[in-house]
Amino acid sequence: MALKFVSYKACPFVQRVAITLQYKDVDYDIEYIDLGNPPDWFLSISPLKKVPIMIVDDTVIFESVVINEYIDEAYPPTLQPKDLLLKAINRSWVEFSNNISLYTFQLTIKEGKIDFESTLEELLDDFDRVEEYLWAEPFFNGKQFSLVDASYAPIFQRLNYLEQIYKPIIEKDRYPRLTNWKDNLLSLKAVKESTVAEIQNLYYQLLWTRQGYISNYLSEKEYGKRPTKKLY
Repeated sequence: MALKFVSYKACPFVQRVAITLQYKDVDYDIEYIDLGNPPDWFLSISPLKKVPIMIVDDTVIFESVVINEYIDEAYPPTLQPKDLLLKAINRSWVEFSNNISLYTFQLTIKEGKIDFESTLEELLDDFDRVEEYLWAEPFFNGKQFSLVDASYAPIFQRLNYLEQIYKPIIEKDRYPRLTNWKDNLLSLKAVKESTVAEIQNLYYQLLWTRQGYISNYLSEKEYGKRPTKKLY
């Protein structure tokens, strides 16, 4: 089967699929598009008009969770538990990661300090739930890397970038297990190689373009005059 992955360089949902492909060492082609000016061929085959999409031979599948489950089933060994109940629990926590991803995105667009801090607290409340559930190490289910790990790694990476310009967000005193999990994921080769080399700078450029409160922690000297039109 020929796999073609259609991607946007800075998208966390794209990255979760790339992590799975990298971890399983699956051969694939990748094409990056500009979501601000998507090509007509992409619009014609992407029902939701967003990335990621995966083209398997001539068949298109979309939505990162669906693509990841397809990859996992098509290319053994599986990254999901054999126990059906634990597998369902894993799927639940993958779904929960979508909510955390939304908060992570909102941190980049909230314009005022109060709204930013309120969103941050909602994100931390969600992490309290994850911290309470975590029981294994080094990964979510223990020694075996899973699709849950692939879903949370992009979140941890972006929060790590925010911490470098803002202040600690995932603090070890409050989140000892989560911190350990985060560090283990970010050290993985599959995670490191799941993005373009310039991802951190691209992310900061996005922050600057979006002109949320967090952009005040970036330098106008480095990123240029503040844009008058915000792009999300």
